[in-house]
Amino acid sequence: MPDRKLQSKFVFRFRPPAEPGQYERGESSVMTGSIPEVQSEVQSQESGQMNTVEMQQSAQQIKEVLRLNDLVRTGQSLNGILSQIASSIARWTGFRAISLSRVEERAIRAVAFVGLSEDDQRTLLNSNDGVDDFMKFMRQEFRISHSYYISHKHTIPSANITLVYSMSMDDYQPGGWHPDDLLFVPLYSSREQRLLGFISLDNPVDGQIPSQERIELIELFANQAALAIDNARIREEREAEQQTLEKEILLLHDRLEQVRRGDLRARVQATHPRLQPLVEMINNVIDEIGSILGSMQMVTQAVDEHARSVHRNSELLARDTRQQEQQVHQISSTVNEIATMMHRISENAATLAKAAVEAMDVTLEAQGAVDRAVDGMGKVREATLQSARTMKSLSESGQEINETVLLITDLTTRMHHLALNAAIEATRAGEHGQGFAVVAQEMRTLAVHGGEAARKIATYIRTIQHEMTAVSQSVEQSTQQVVMQTELVTQTGVALEAVSVTTEQFSDLIQSVCSIADSQFQGSQPVVNAVKEISRMTEGITQHMLGMQQSLEHLIELTNSLRSRMALLRISER
Repeated sequence: MPDRKLQSKFVFRFRPPAEPGQYERGESSVMTGSIPEVQSEVQSQESGQMNTVEMQQSAQQIKEVLRLNDLVRTGQSLNGILSQIASSIARWTGFRAISLSRVEERAIRAVAFVGLSEDDQRTLLNSNDGVDDFMKFMRQEFRISHSYYISHKHTIPSANITLVYSMSMDDYQPGGWHPDDLLFVPLYSSREQRLLGFISLDNPVDGQIPSQERIELIELFANQAALAIDNARIREEREAEQQTLEKEILLLHDRLEQVRRGDLRARVQATHPRLQPLVEMINNVIDEIGSILGSMQMVTQAVDEHARSVHRNSELLARDTRQQEQQVHQISSTVNEIATMMHRISENAATLAKAAVEAMDVTLEAQGAVDRAVDGMGKVREATLQSARTMKSLSESGQEINETVLLITDLTTRMHHLALNAAIEATRAGEHGQGFAVVAQEMRTLAVHGGEAARKIATYIRTIQHEMTAVSQSVEQSTQQVVMQTELVTQTGVALEAVSVTTEQFSDLIQSVCSIADSQFQGSQPVVNAVKEISRMTEGITQHMLGMQQSLEHLIELTNSLRSRMALLRISER
């Protein structure tokens, strides 16, 4: 038997004309008390077609519907409620086999059974039929009221659903219910117009195809099943929403706790739509607080830096003021000393003027001595030049003597050779040449002595020439020194002339200094008085600076305290 579907758009109502909408509001007590009126209305509508037994049965059916309506609102388990609804449908509509299924993620899941074996129940529980397969049966040609009856004479090849059979062909009566017939009622949510499940019915007790009135009665029970499923979904959604809401409230509480501790950096987040306005408002408040605190931190830092800068400047100013005070005292002492020194300068300037006159006289005498020294140096220069010329002449004479000595040396060499030849000839002459040999020997001896004398003379002459050369160089150097000394003496004379002029100017300046020193001494007293007044004013400024410094130190302490408190607050970088 397949799962069968019920559509909850249809609401089957039994009510008297005087009490409209009582069953829509679930007023079971009123309905129970009005059963005779309902029976009267039904009897008038059926025009005598329903007997007393049928009227009582209708009343019992309505009571059962109201009981199920109350049961749906009790909050019992959904499967238990659906099982009772399936049992009520089987009892009051005359079907032996009932299967009630729910739609879960586009699949059909059987949840309640009546009149099916355990094997059939397991088959339906393990089936994986899709909603789209059932939708293929929901054609307008098969529709009765809000349900769908598909005769065994019709086939839908493309549909693939799980079927179980609770009726055999032996029970089939021609024109009656066939084992391959299908009847299912779709269950819809009146709240969302959403398909919730199906009720499939099989094997009617009377073996007949159900009439429209009977199907409408089934739909009345099916509405209670749809209401139970919808209420369960609402409870599940509310529980899930409640859990989500509680979880996000806890997160919100944790975040607000961080904010309470001073951490304003992270933003509060929530996905629940009910919390979104609150979260946006909290984030706006946190942003505003963060902006204000950021401005306060900037202002505090600026005030602190400015206070510290002013404090440093005040310390420097106080120090400078104290230094100025000391300097003013020093200036006062110095001015007094200057006044005394001016008087002394005036006296010393007079002494210097007298000394300057004497220096001018000494300078004139030194100028005369320099002139005489210049004349003497000129004479020394002439004598030195004459000595140089004499030395040069002696050097030239020595050169001539040296040449003469060379001639003598050559002559002695020849005499030696001649004596040697004479000795040889005397030896050849024998006895007759012995006297000549003695003469030749004497000539050789004389030539040897003459050559030695010539060599000594040449040696002496060279020594004299070397010494004359050295003397000549010394004389030349002396001449240069004389020239340099002459120039120095001349420069000394020029310098003495400049000293004379400077001394005269110095004497004039000393006279001016004497006059200025006298004037300064006379005008120093007003300066001393002014310096004393400046010292008194400086002392007052120092006292004011000390007071301002104490105020700034107190301001810095306050800003430090404020900064330490602001440091506990952590805000986002901007």
